[in-house]
Amino acid sequence: MVYWKIDDETIRCLINKDEIGQLGFDLELLKQDSSSMSHFLEVLIQESHKYIEWNTENGVQNYAARALPANQFLITISCTFRDAAINRDIQQIRRMIQALNRMIPLERLDQVEQLTGSEKEEAFGSLSKDLHDVCIGKIAVAQKEEEVNQMTPSGQEEISFDHSKEEKAVKEVFPNQKITFKSMNSLVEFCSLLDEGYSFQSVLYRSHEDYILLMDFTEEDNNVDIITMLITAEEYGGVCEAQGYSRYYLQEHGQLLIAENALSILRKLR
Repeated sequence: MVYWKIDDETIRCLINKDEIGQLGFDLELLKQDSSSMSHFLEVLIQESHKYIEWNTENGVQNYAARALPANQFLITISCTFRDAAINRDIQQIRRMIQALNRMIPLERLDQVEQLTGSEKEEAFGSLSKDLHDVCIGKIAVAQKEEEVNQMTPSGQEEISFDHSKEEKAVKEVFPNQKITFKSMNSLVEFCSLLDEGYSFQSVLYRSHEDYILLMDFTEEDNNVDIITMLITAEEYGGVCEAQGYSRYYLQEHGQLLIAENALSILRKLR
């Protein structure tokens, strides 16, 4: 398990299926039974206090669980009262609007519309990247992430945004990943969205009609960036899964296209 603190009353936990079982819980039962889920959240909170100091006096006010590749789950737990959380969401939205107005004023849209040919394509690409950066929090705002399967302990569905910059976690090494794309266009489009901060070790192979990125995270200490990248990859058609023995298979049967720094090289192809 990996814990990190979002703010004084909110944390995140990265946990896999085996670890859930080791805590004495059944994943399928957690999906169906709210009382089991409430108990599970309390256990996570107790475990978190071994690593993180945060305020849990209000009890669990809401939570969000998101499924990730390799049977992993990203769980956000908040002990912030709902009124306070809404006010914080409003401030988050306000910051995003301010960032959008600063990065993408209406005049800039008008300018792109008036261009033609390659100039228009280049200007629109820059515009799209700035929009993406604002949405994932790269331009002086906190990351906005839509949560799924989000409920209060009573079972009432809710949707909210993350609220502040994440702090460094007490970490385990994130498992290395294999990301498979069906076309080079989708792969390049995905890589073009990543700024230079996403400099993970990466190798590109081709196997039959698939393009496969092998991601090595052994030297990384920011699981939040890793998760953001994997979610973005899935949004652009990538299939993410634990790397396992894929590297050895591809060395024997695949075609090596880029031996190192594949993300950085592919980013420049767009």
